[in-house]
Amino acid sequence: MKKTIYQIMRERIMYLEYKPGEILNEKVLAEEFEVSRSPIKDVLSRLEWEQLLRVIPRTGSMVSEIEFSRVMNAYQVRFEIECFEATIAEGQFFSKHITKLQELHKKCKSLLQKEDPKALTEIDASLRSLIHDAAGNQVLADVSERLYRQTFRLWYSVLIKSDWIEEVTAVIKELETLLEYFASGSSNEFGIIRKTQLIKHLERLRYKFLGALERPA
Repeated sequence: MKKTIYQIMRERIMYLEYKPGEILNEKVLAEEFEVSRSPIKDVLSRLEWEQLLRVIPRTGSMVSEIEFSRVMNAYQVRFEIECFEATIAEGQFFSKHITKLQELHKKCKSLLQKEDPKALTEIDASLRSLIHDAAGNQVLADVSERLYRQTFRLWYSVLIKSDWIEEVTAVIKELETLLEYFASGSSNEFGIIRKTQLIKHLERLRYKFLGALERPA
């Protein structure tokens, strides 16, 4: 499926192809995508609503800076939203979801031999999609994805500068924890596990982004 202008621009922002603080020119974008300025304005407005851009009077649309405090606030909400969604999803996490989880685990292990940051983020996105699918609540999924996009650039900026094996291993362990949980026959803990994983993920980011004195466990 061909990506829309919105999807292309959003992806460029998230993967730092448009740098934080960069000014986006409507005329230049209209020429690139071979459209009038009207659809570009609509896309910029949507990205501003998602807090990925902000309007600078008499200047244009600027790619939002990565503000650590704002990202932390978004993570605090993500803890509860993703815990709640996983709790809903657990009762509808069927064999097809387990099979897909196994495939993601296999794919993630293959990345130990090949450094590909985008591929690792796509595995994370696929896991999130599995949970969205099992939960079956589109409103909840939309809220979750909007918060995810507000935190993604911090992770990606850290990911591309970090030890690759360490980053891949962290995701592998998350997937293995989920596979072991569903294989155990336990119940009512999926939400807690996902929240705990997200908290540990944030602790790693905090350590690497701010240079904390103690490495998280």
